This record gives sequence, C-alpha cells and structure tokens, in this order.
Amino acid sequence: MYKNLPKSIYSLAIVNFINGFGNFTFPFLTLFLTLKLGYSTSEAGAFSMLSIAMYVPGSLISSKLADKMSRKKIMVITQTLFSLSFLACGIFYSHLNLIPYILILGLLFDGASDPARQALHTDHTNFENRQEAFSLFYLSYNLGFGFGPAIAGLLFNYYPRWLFLGSGIIGIIATIIVTFTIHDKRPDKKMLKESIEKNRTDKAVEGSVFKALLSRPKLFTFICINGIFFFSVSLVIFSLPLYATYLFSDKGPSIYGFLMSANAVTVVMITPLFVKLSRKKNTLTALILSFVLYLIGFNFLAIGSVLIVYILGVITFSLGESLNATNNDYFIANHTPMGHRARFSTLISIIQGSGYAFGPLVGGQLLEIFTFKQVYHIVSLIVLFCIIALTYLRHTYIRDGEPILPKEQSEEPQTN
Repeated sequence: MYKNLPKSIYSLAIVNFINGFGNFTFPFLTLFLTLKLGYSTSEAGAFSMLSIAMYVPGSLISSKLADKMSRKKIMVITQTLFSLSFLACGIFYSHLNLIPYILILGLLFDGASDPARQALHTDHTNFENRQEAFSLFYLSYNLGFGFGPAIAGLLFNYYPRWLFLGSGIIGIIATIIVTFTIHDKRPDKKMLKESIEKNRTDKAVEGSVFKALLSRPKLFTFICINGIFFFSVSLVIFSLPLYATYLFSDKGPSIYGFLMSANAVTVVMITPLFVKLSRKKNTLTALILSFVLYLIGFNFLAIGSVLIVYILGVITFSLGESLNATNNDYFIANHTPMGHRARFSTLISIIQGSGYAFGPLVGGQLLEIFTFKQVYHIVSLIVLFCIIALTYLRHTYIRDGEPILPKEQSEEPQTN
C-alpha cells in the first residue's frame, strides 16, 4: 500500500517518526504541573488551555507567509526555535518556575510551524496518493510516539530534566532532515489558474481566506462539529494522567506512559487496515464510525476503575483515533482551495483548536466538582451530539449530490 510513493513523502514520514518519538513531554505536562510544580487541577487546566491557545498567534503570523513564500524555510526556522525552547527548559531545569513561561514561548513557535508543515504535506501529495500518504504520515508519527511515552514515564520520576532535553535534541534532528531532503512544491500561478477552471473539490478560489471558506459552507459546518468533538477529546486526554494517578497512585505515571505507548502501537497496527477499508468509500461514514469508537472507549473509562477496563477504554478510543486521523485530514485537504492551503490550515486550527484549548480548562473545573466517571459521562453526551450532527451533514452531501471524495477518485456513487 505504501509502495511507489514519491521520495519526498518517505522523507516527510521519517521526520514525522522522529517528531513523534521526541514528543514525549506533552503527555506528561499535566503531571509535571501538578506533581512537580504543585498546580491544582483547575490551574493545570488553565495553563494547558493557554499553551494550546498560543498556537493561534503563531499560526496567524506564519500562514499567509507560507502561502506566499517558502513553506520549507518557515517550517525550518520556527521548528528550530521550538526545539531550542525545549533545550532551554532542560538547561534551566533547576529554576522550575521558569519552565512554564519558556514552554509558552516554544508553543508559539510550534504554532507558527504548523501551517507550513500541513501545507507542505498537502503539496507533496495528490488525489491519487493523498489518503495513503496522509495515513503514512500519521502511522510514522505514532510509530515514533509508541516509544516516546514509555521512555518518558521512566524519565519523569528519575531524570525529569531529560524530558525537555530529549525533546529538544530530537526536534533539531528532524529539522536537519527537512533542511536537506525536502524541497518546496507550492502551487504556481499556472496551476492555480487551471484549477479554477476545473470542477475539483480543492479548486482554487480568488479572494480572501474568508471568501474561500464561505464558498464551502458544508466544510465550515464539518469543522465546527470537529471543534465540539475535539473539545470532548481534549477534556479526556487532560484527565487521563490524573485518572491514572488517582487509580494507581505512585505507579500512575508509569502505567499512563505505557498505555500511551499502547495507544500508539494500536494505531500503528490498525491504520493500514483502516486505509484499505476506507479507500473510495464515503469519508464521512468512516468519521461517524470513529466518533462511535471514541464514545465506546469513553464509556469504558466511565464504568470501570480497574486496570483492565482502563486499558480497554484507551485501546477502544485509540481505534477511533486511527480511523478519524485516516479520514479527517484527508477530507479537509481534498476540500481546501489549492491557493489557500496554509491559511486554511490556520483557520481550521483556530476553529477546531478552540474546542481543544477549552477542554483542559473546563476539565480542570469539572474535576473539582464531579468525579472522573461523572465527567466521562458528560463527555459521552457531547460525543453523541457530534455523531448525530455529522450523520445529518453526511445526509446533506448525498441529498445535494455533492462529492464527499474528489470526483477524480470517486468511482462509485456515495450511497454507503
């Protein structure tokens, strides 16, 4: 399935693997704030929201530049600054109170890197190989992430400084690979002009990014549903390490680390199968099923308080995560105007990311009022609403005869 792809896609996949391996600090950020710095759950939630919100100004600054200039240069510069921020956290670890502020600065640079990175991924793919390529990017990231949290779970208790130093060093390595193996492939004026004249789901649109988004009202609705959905996911992700510590005491961080690795391993094993099952099928149907798997996983967390049920909950929503990632970015990329890829990425990140940003803040407040199980029941109701809304959106696509897959790739009616 992943054979005969362009060399640049394999290079980007390797970079994703390295970034996934190095991204072992964020899963432990909540525990770092509560156990090392003494934050309450609400304070940790507020900080997590602020850290996610820092992606917005960063991405706004870089997105227009990425559509007009070199995506690669912007990605290299911002990712280097992001990695240096993590190295600074490790170097100044003896001054613990400084670390949250350095992290905030680093996340500003990471947010600035995202639009260029996403646009670069889309530029190096086409309708024919995009689903396979995007799944490879996701697969390679999770393959790396499968090793990271298990190592981080051990570092957290004994060598916490290396949570930051390790992430910074690995980020620098990934940036070096991008510098020497990836080239810019931004659409030129001729490609954009030809695209406008074609009836493609990603055809270019003249005018501002807001005009481009308004020309795709169903995509805007889809993004809003995702924003609500990712709010619920973010709330659970924020609470999971706290729940592990609540259930398993001192063993909680290590168990959580290994379960996050189990999450990644599950994703790595199942993603190729999901790609085969999803190919040339109604993408929204696959996304609805992914929401259902998340719902089942969250309910496992809500009804159980022993390790085996905790594991079943994590694995089940890992299956939902894999199916969602295999189709979500693919759907959005195929409906994004060719000349607005970086700016669209930013706008989508702001709308969807707003939900993700508020998750920790609301989660921290809820956990001071309700039990973990009650919170997971609340989350389940939100996910159920998203399932109903996405099912209706799928119906409107089919009713109006609009393609859910790009027309060049659709070989059968969208009735499944």
